[in-house]
Amino acid sequence: MDFGHKIFWDNLVRKRSEVEQLMLHVETRGYQLILEGQNALWVLEQDTYDTGDCSGYGDRTHDADASFHSTESVEGSAIEDPLEAVLREKAIEFREKIRMCLAWYCAASTSRFYAERLEVIYAYVRRAIYKDASLMFLSQGYGSVMALLSDEDLDLITVEKIWHAISALCIHDVQCAVDDVLRSTDGDYVVVLGGRVFKDVSGERLPLHAWGHMMAIRHCYSCLRTTCRTIDEVIDLTRYTLLTRAPLSQTYLKYNFSIDGSRELILAGFIPNDIPFSSPRHSIICKDSGSHSAGLVWEETKRNLSLYAGLSLSDPMAQAFVNACIRHPDLMVMVRKGADARIIRSPSVVWTSRRRHARSPSALASVSWEKTTDVVRLSDLALEDAQPSGWAHERIADCMQVIVVDASEGTMNDFVRKLVEVWCRVYNVGDKHELYDALKEPYEAAGELEEYRMVTGHIALDYYRSLWGCMPPPVLVDNPEPFPIRF
Repeated sequence: MDFGHKIFWDNLVRKRSEVEQLMLHVETRGYQLILEGQNALWVLEQDTYDTGDCSGYGDRTHDADASFHSTESVEGSAIEDPLEAVLREKAIEFREKIRMCLAWYCAASTSRFYAERLEVIYAYVRRAIYKDASLMFLSQGYGSVMALLSDEDLDLITVEKIWHAISALCIHDVQCAVDDVLRSTDGDYVVVLGGRVFKDVSGERLPLHAWGHMMAIRHCYSCLRTTCRTIDEVIDLTRYTLLTRAPLSQTYLKYNFSIDGSRELILAGFIPNDIPFSSPRHSIICKDSGSHSAGLVWEETKRNLSLYAGLSLSDPMAQAFVNACIRHPDLMVMVRKGADARIIRSPSVVWTSRRRHARSPSALASVSWEKTTDVVRLSDLALEDAQPSGWAHERIADCMQVIVVDASEGTMNDFVRKLVEVWCRVYNVGDKHELYDALKEPYEAAGELEEYRMVTGHIALDYYRSLWGCMPPPVLVDNPEPFPIRF
């Protein structure tokens, strides 16, 4: 028999849905009023990015030394309410996820950029809060990010929502957070938890160490490249990575090639789309000529090595490098200064392979390479492959697009070494080691470089204690890895 239980349950479900809808309406309207009061209704029109669940955490419940709500038994002794206990434990778990995640992003307390990194972390959290109506509504009761995240009375729904809001942030939110802190120009903004969240990225060229802040949160070179709108930003990112020897993930774009001299070549501002290993430069085959009267024909193929790269339009050293390559007796160059500029070739035909034919192997030597017409030339469209990948995986056309072809003998190692020697002459240094020092010295003098420090689990525990003023729960002390959102 039912005794009306089903009807009562259905009424409860309906009432709960009505209350939830009412709360949603109140929060949404409150969100609109908050934004309207700051003249920031543009927030409602902001694009959002769906990055999926990249948190890297399972459904683990962490032990914590926390008190539980209790009820009194008939005998007057306190007993745990199982539901309250589970909710409290889950709330602690999400709170510790947030705290440990942010601790991984910190810099060492001895770093010159320690305080600045904290500001970037706060800006990063604000980027998560301002996109959500309920969290923005909640944030009005707190004066800072730390005040919100230090509140141990936040319920499970709230801390879980904060966690998922942070985990949903993408690489462009990281860039915006760094820009919020380091920009020198003003613009439209909304105040969240005591700090400004700007509507648009300033577009300023940030100091070199800014890439260190971004790397602390997103540890992937290919992802960081998608934030670069200009070739100069690509060069800055790559230089910082190489000079600090940061071991970033290289999913599809590389900055580190296992070829001697490639580091110095790239540091100088030569951004290749790839540096492939050498393929055979010469080959001789016997093939059927296709004619019964001609019989067999011997074919010799000579192939050149080539590198496609983007260089800065504003760096005079880059122009000097291209000019030196044009004058080099072994090199052929094809260059275009910007998307719509005219194409310059030196010589007039830049070729990648050519073939000559004879009736016997010994007769091939008597056929002049210069007179052969079987030549593969580089077309104008080839320069598109020299454009580096940047913002949202799109090509950066506003750069010096260069294809350098080595028409001499040797391997790719020899080719790279030859280009490094050209850079050495441009910078008036003796070898690649002096070239490295010449490229590094200005950034060191400006205080933009610090030795890269790999954050391990135990270092993260020290950062946690420094950030939150206490040690994490014992379960994290025993196993602090892998806890942060790592990409």
